[in-house]
Amino acid sequence: MNSNRLKLLFMHILIGSFFSFGQDNLVTFELRKGEVFDILFLATLDGSQETFKEYRQTAFPVASEMGFSPLPGFKIRETIQGNYEPTSLILAKWTSLASREKFLDEIEGRVPNFHDMRKKIWSIFNLTYYELPEDYSIQLDREKVIVATACFKKESTKADFTEFLTQWKKAVKKTNGTLKMELVNGKSPEGYVYNPDYMAIAQWETKEEFNAFQKENLKIDADFLKNINQFALTD
Repeated sequence: MNSNRLKLLFMHILIGSFFSFGQDNLVTFELRKGEVFDILFLATLDGSQETFKEYRQTAFPVASEMGFSPLPGFKIRETIQGNYEPTSLILAKWTSLASREKFLDEIEGRVPNFHDMRKKIWSIFNLTYYELPEDYSIQLDREKVIVATACFKKESTKADFTEFLTQWKKAVKKTNGTLKMELVNGKSPEGYVYNPDYMAIAQWETKEEFNAFQKENLKIDADFLKNINQFALTD
């Protein structure tokens, strides 16, 4: 198979996987220190298929060239807390912070209508990216209860916020939940800003255990939080 056909095959796999939510119950991420982890919240507009076709044919090759790799995504089954209601959570990684930010700096020069296409495809497109301080090996089970939580603190509430997170994590543990990933110090590009002070992905074995967590969560003082968004990624 010649190099052009190999490249086309790779791009077909890349494009198909980026917006696929997967069939396997077990989802595993192997992430390395120094890589960049993307979390994207999306809601897709009706009738955007043709624009997305153009988007994937023009923007995706540039992303892959610069170190982008797709990871499995999730449908958002329910917004549990907050009035922010995306319908998908998409995950991806980049080889380094330099490669991630090179793409942000150069994509408009390579694909001049890049941002216009995004506006025609998605009614919600928010991105947070994190340079990973250590290796992560994460396994999620789509048959369990997977929940993503984003916390935004008010200004000058560092001590209260630290105490909140301590109590919040205790509640997760008390109800047999498992914190799969915690993320801080993220960045968001201009025009796509969504940058929580704390982002976590947790998993519970059953809905009953998660409901027990919710009851514990209500007992925690959260008046100093500006906002909290919480999403169920599985039923």
